[in-house]
Amino acid sequence: MFRLPLSAGLRGSLRAPMRPWTSLRASLVTPLKSAKSPVAPMMAPAAKRQFSTQSWARVRNTWYQYNKHYGRPTSKWQKLLKPFLFTVGFCVATTYGVPVVVNAIPALRRHPKSVVYGIIALNGLVFLAWRVPQLSRFLKRYGLLVKDNVYSVWSLLGSAFSHQEPLHILVNMMVFASFGTTLAQVIGASDFLVMYLNACVVSSFVSLLVPTALAAFTGAAATFGVASLGASGAVFAVVGMFSYLFPKAPIALFFIPIPGGAWFAFLATVGWNVAGVFGKWGNYDYAAHLGGSAVGVFYGWWWKQKQQSARAQRLMWF
Repeated sequence: MFRLPLSAGLRGSLRAPMRPWTSLRASLVTPLKSAKSPVAPMMAPAAKRQFSTQSWARVRNTWYQYNKHYGRPTSKWQKLLKPFLFTVGFCVATTYGVPVVVNAIPALRRHPKSVVYGIIALNGLVFLAWRVPQLSRFLKRYGLLVKDNVYSVWSLLGSAFSHQEPLHILVNMMVFASFGTTLAQVIGASDFLVMYLNACVVSSFVSLLVPTALAAFTGAAATFGVASLGASGAVFAVVGMFSYLFPKAPIALFFIPIPGGAWFAFLATVGWNVAGVFGKWGNYDYAAHLGGSAVGVFYGWWWKQKQQSARAQRLMWF
């Protein structure tokens, strides 16, 4: 995924419900600043601590009451509850529902590559939709993953099909087509579509989870002031599953061969993404990349186990 810094205009359109807090926050901060008046140094240390504690208690209580009134979570961890439930429910639904749909369409079973081309076409349509002003309001709600104020849990899925920059969609779809067409032929349309859709949602959820965890456990600044969009998380899942199943497959970067095969190159990207989570360089959603990579490796392991189990059952008949 690509991390999109929110401009002032875009922040206003995306976070309109949060505007009342701006004036409320100003009114809360003003009394606290008065503690820096010439009278403040005359206060005893114990009195200063009591004053600070009481002031913070008032701020915290007002913040709690404000969020309670508007039905909003009062902590970042609480904000993860609905996305988590959606992610689990969506993965269960696709795991059991997608095979039924694919089996009902014989053309998909005979031509697994059509699933890849269909996903590329859908990404292209959303890319063009961003150029239509009448659709911008809808796309800002469901095609962007705004981390500090998730408008709808469906944005976890919609943001994975959303691109605004030509180079962004070009690179993602080139990599996706290069690995996806081969992988879909090997594992079949049903398993491929289940893996891809679940990777979209899981990578988006990890994009919310990682900055929350870093802020809670390390005190690092949480990157909630950005919006994420793009298919990178799901594309990393495709590359991860391909690399797990074909670790020694030769691959190239812009026609330059990468030594060590697919698995070596994939592990290198994992290391780059881990470093990026802490380094925070560039406008990339490294957490989403890691989430997608984990999904790809998991599905590679799961599909391999399923094939070995099916092979063992066939041998038992003979």
